Amino acid sequence: MATEIQVYQQLAQAYRKDSGRCGGVVLIWENEVYGWRDVLRDANTERPGAIAVDDDGHLFEATGGDDQNGAHHWVVVKQ
Repeated sequence: MATEIQVYQQLAQAYRKDSGRCGGVVLIWENEVYGWRDVLRDANTERPGAIAVDDDGHLFEATGGDDQNGAHHWVVVKQ
């Protein structure tokens, strides 16, 4: 059975394959890809709990803040 981290990595990998996007970060919310960015931007552009997966499979979680004003910062989940 896949771990939560593996699920995020698989979602990001599938998105990259389907969209043809390379580099950057794939953004995931509640186990659904909702976007891609060329770089990991300020956390306040995302809601708390959002996950970003970079091209190397590193995971970051947007934490703090609230849905209206965005998260406060990114925290490394897996390097």
